[in-house]
Formats: sequence, C-alpha cells, structure tokens
Amino acid sequence: MTTGLYAQALPTLTVKTVAEDDELLKTGIILLGTPPSTGPFASLYSNWWYSEPKSLTQFKVIVSYNGVPVTAQLTCQVIEKDKVNPLKTKQGPWENLMTVPKDMTSNFVCKYRESKPGVGVIDVYWQGPASGSPILSVGQFIADYILVVTFAYTVGHTIVYGTEMQDICVLGWPFSTDWKVVTKPDGTEHYVFADALNGFVSCEDAALVQKDMLGIPIAWV
Repeated sequence: MTTGLYAQALPTLTVKTVAEDDELLKTGIILLGTPPSTGPFASLYSNWWYSEPKSLTQFKVIVSYNGVPVTAQLTCQVIEKDKVNPLKTKQGPWENLMTVPKDMTSNFVCKYRESKPGVGVIDVYWQGPASGSPILSVGQFIADYILVVTFAYTVGHTIVYGTEMQDICVLGWPFSTDWKVVTKPDGTEHYVFADALNGFVSCEDAALVQKDMLGIPIAWV
C-alpha cells in the first residue's frame, strides 16, 4: 500500500500597500509643526512654514482573495520604535542603544477609502499632540513608526485575514527648504515639501537628530 503527503490549499487574503508620501524611501510622512523655538538651532528653522503641521499620510492598497479583489474590513495598529540607552540592562559594551516598541495606535486614525472592490487608499491621520502644545511634550512623539494594516474578509462561516506592514516617519518639521503651497476650496492652505527627510536615508536617524535639536535626551533603562 502506497502512502503519500497531500497538500491542502487554504484560502488566503493578500494585502499590498504602497506609501504615497515618499515613494523613493517607501515611507509615509507626518509633520508635527514643532521646530526648535530656542537654542542654537532655532534660527535655522525660524521661517513660518516649518511650523505648518501635516497630519495626513496615505497608502495605496489592493486586497484580494485568491487573486480576486474583494471588499474587506480594515483595522490598523501603529507601533513606535523608540530608542533608549541601556545602562542597567546592558548585555555588553557593544549595546549602546536598544529599541523599545510602544503601542501608539490611539494617536492615529485609519480610514479606508475604496473606489471599487479591493482597490483604494488608506488615509492615516495623526490625532496626538501637535503644534500649539508645548514643544517638549510633542517632540517626544518624533520617531520611526510601524504601521500594520489587517483586513478581514468573510467566506461562508470563515473569516480570512491578510496583513501588510508599512513605515510612517513622524517628524517635528521638514528638513527640506523646497516647498509649495496649495489653496484648498475652504480657503485654508496645504503645504507640500519636496523632500521632508532631505538626504536622511533613515527616519530613525532624522528623528534622533530632531529630538537632540529640541533638547530631548535619549531615555535610559
């Protein structure tokens, strides 16, 4: 009697997202509008446009079930990648920084806007403190974030899930000096920056530099 192994094809939900803010570095960008107002770096970022917040970042998305685009329900999680200096918990002299992930989902709101089944955009809004609040209390949120989008689709009595990960870079202000202004129908203005990271290839490095400019020290554990 011959026995063999049989593969079982399980239903799958595939999610593909593309960042729209910085398609070169493949990251979303949010600006809190909190440049340094005092200290040695204040004069570098004294122009008014550095204080303009950008609270929206966007991602194109396609959701498919076994290759067919379908309408599914979205949930989002946002995790901050905070850097700390390990002192009491250091594993060795080589560990001068460590990453501490923090759930910051409550500071963000996700809206899925579908044009046809399975195809649309995800608008992600910053809902935490921004310009107008004390700079140090806002500046602590400058960091590199992980966006996790999960879609759920019901097939009969079964719920099928699909997940994708993206990056969101939250900065206090743009490093770029190349900007444009667009007037919206309600008369308010929207500011567009050519390159908010302006040469930084890592959001994490840019965030550490901005926190240092604001006088926010790296925490230690």
